[in-house]
Amino acid sequence: MKVLVTGADGFVGGYLLKLLSGLGHKPVAAVHRAGHLPAGSAGVAFDISSSTETEKALKQIKADGIIHLAAQSKVKASWAEPATTLLINTIGSVNLVTTIARFAPATKLILIGSGEEYGLAAKSGNPLTEEAACLPQNPYSSSKLAMGQVALQLARRDNLKVIHARPFNHFGPGQLEGYVVSDYAAQVARIEKGLIPPVIKVGDLSSSRDFTDVRDVIRAYVLLLEKELESGIYNVCSGIPREIKGILELLISYARVKVAVEVDPERFRPSEVPVFIGSADKIRQAAGWFAERSFKESVLETLEWWRGKV
Repeated sequence: MKVLVTGADGFVGGYLLKLLSGLGHKPVAAVHRAGHLPAGSAGVAFDISSSTETEKALKQIKADGIIHLAAQSKVKASWAEPATTLLINTIGSVNLVTTIARFAPATKLILIGSGEEYGLAAKSGNPLTEEAACLPQNPYSSSKLAMGQVALQLARRDNLKVIHARPFNHFGPGQLEGYVVSDYAAQVARIEKGLIPPVIKVGDLSSSRDFTDVRDVIRAYVLLLEKELESGIYNVCSGIPREIKGILELLISYARVKVAVEVDPERFRPSEVPVFIGSADKIRQAAGWFAERSFKESVLETLEWWRGKV
């Protein structure tokens, strides 16, 4: 199967290209700028927010399937530039769907949304199913919800094959800062090298989140692509709540030097959603997927990657 992977130069994209190749597929990398194509990858550069460029790229590639990773994926950036976030995440995805409808209706599209679309619905503390209400709390999650809603509406109208995946928190070796596990792993690695003082300043550590290794997540995306499934929404998550405090303590236990933790009052903001976990029952039943990798080993591998980087 020829598979177009948008956002192929990102953290998840690199893993996904390798997995697709290893499974015998023919991945084609799509990036925003030509200079960002992964080394050794066949690919194309185009602006997803331009309907003209999107049409040209899809006509050129003639993909059997598309896994759409390209996005503005940082919550903080979405508050700073909400219009840009909507343009890339929502309008860009709609451009893909409408182009597929016009020129490649047999192409299967895997849209990558976010577990954050559920937002305040997680206050219940129960595992979130695909039927749960969506109450997003920021422009990023709102853009992902709108993306999925419009794409699935168009898919129903035009009889397209569209899957809207909602991955919850994912991490692993190669993830840059801006995310919980990588942020703490980077600090531990720098402390070990003597680059920063041996103190990690923290805010509220009592919240629990649903974490999955990126290599399990991409396996889910490929299964969603390969299997004949009903169009719709599929959560990608472990279904296991992990307290942020426990993750930090695990990383500190792996540290080669003594590391202290200090509560910083300026960072301390109790979470509106103490427990945020998803249910993976639907994808398990439909595609046979579940998270396989050891959480502790994945955290250690992430720390080892940061040790090499610093």
